[in-house]
Amino acid sequence: MNYSLNAGEWNSVFAVPSSVVDKYIKLASGDSLKLLMFLLRHGGTLFSDKELVEKLGFRREGELEDAALFWVQRGIIRADNGSLTAAADDTSVQEILPEMTEPTEQKTPAASVRKLSDDGAAIYTPSDIAGRINTDKAIQYLFTEAQTLYGRLLKQPESRTILMLVDHYGLPAEVSAMLLKYCFRIGKTTPGYIQSVAQTWADDGIVTAADADIRLAKLEKRFTIEEQLRTAMELKTKFSPKQLGFIKTWSEDWDFSADMILLAYELTLDNTGGMNFSYTNKILENWKAAGISTREAAQQESASRRKTVKTTQAASDSPSSIDVNDVMMDVLQKYRS
Repeated sequence: MNYSLNAGEWNSVFAVPSSVVDKYIKLASGDSLKLLMFLLRHGGTLFSDKELVEKLGFRREGELEDAALFWVQRGIIRADNGSLTAAADDTSVQEILPEMTEPTEQKTPAASVRKLSDDGAAIYTPSDIAGRINTDKAIQYLFTEAQTLYGRLLKQPESRTILMLVDHYGLPAEVSAMLLKYCFRIGKTTPGYIQSVAQTWADDGIVTAADADIRLAKLEKRFTIEEQLRTAMELKTKFSPKQLGFIKTWSEDWDFSADMILLAYELTLDNTGGMNFSYTNKILENWKAAGISTREAAQQESASRRKTVKTTQAASDSPSSIDVNDVMMDVLQKYRS
């Protein structure tokens, strides 16, 4: 009689590197794990993007790229000319984002700037991104800062935007990190908004940390004023673009403090019974012309103006040298004759 193990499906197995489970089981998304299991199962076979999307059932645009990027950055999956395969063994597994020192200011070579797609976004493959992180200390630092801000691993559009800050907009890594922190501070973290701010900074020549500090001080001041005005007005919605334009003029162009802008708002309520940005703008415009920049100076100017008005009114109420009754009687006499 012969005996054998009835292994069933266990007759066909494949190995999973222990380090993958030990290090990444909590970090990797379900899609990333699904992709890795499939590639390990097929032992080094190259699969195109199209094949993987079909076999793994990915539906959302960029879903495969997001899943692959996690492993590519850690050297577990290789990306070769648009195809993906698992690494031969786990000796290539490494942490791509260790603790970094502050980056040195450096310009990115023009050769590293990627082609832009029709929608203006740079085209980077997961391999491109992993390669830059591996070879450029400044990019390593920037990705570390970005992942700390997001509190998670970056998705493909976010990773692409991070590289665009340096490659496309020409902002050094340190300045790019400052820009990202500001966007997170005000709660506007979409790739589109980050790129719009980066374009403005690039157009204005903000390429040093000192330049960025000056710009951020202005932006922070404007943001604080917007929030204080929203609270004072009990607004439940955002300011309109026109209202935001007024606030920018008051805070940046005319350099008024939040206290002065709120005082102008209070005077607007007293004089009009409601919020009127044009009226508030006129008050602040007059103060700017008169060199008034403190609450005390504004109160003195207001008191002086009231005194002038009272004097004018008193003069108009004084007895006239012409008797109105006599004038009317003379007109009546001429009419009768």
